[in-house]
Amino acid sequence: MSTDRVGDSREERLALAFSQHVVCLQTLFEQAIAPALSAQGLTTAELDVLAALRSVGVPYQLRPKELAARLLLTTGGLSNVLRRLEARGLVSRIPDPSDGRSHNVRLTLTGVTTAQLTTAAATTALQQVLTAVPAATLEDTLIQLRAILATVADSQVGTLAFRYLPEPGGPDCPTVG
Repeated sequence: MSTDRVGDSREERLALAFSQHVVCLQTLFEQAIAPALSAQGLTTAELDVLAALRSVGVPYQLRPKELAARLLLTTGGLSNVLRRLEARGLVSRIPDPSDGRSHNVRLTLTGVTTAQLTTAAATTALQQVLTAVPAATLEDTLIQLRAILATVADSQVGTLAFRYLPEPGGPDCPTVG
């Protein structure tokens, strides 16, 4: 049997198995947070925008290009999400004082509240999915996933992909137990 056919090499089998496990976890997570999103009438992309803006702290604003990079979205995809959020009064676009040709995206007070409520509900739902997994296992796995992402993604994506979570073991990292 030849080892040069697709799926025959150890590396190919590992890559496929790894991706299948990641997709399975993603599906479980999406199902878990669906009620929290539905309660606020949000899509996953909309929550991502709200949470990313909230994560930068007061005044909860970023340039659209920075926001798109943090979320790994195209500017066109982000524009559609921003239009929907702006129509609901959750974000506003304000002139950029350092560049009169551009603007910043800022959470409104309603947007901050919605981000807090939805993120809290989603976090609780995710914790319930993972409740049987020991905290040490989650921390070790998180370290390994960060290493994998840093290896396969360019440095910008590698650092931005962790936009909501503190470093494991860091002073802002919550502990379970």
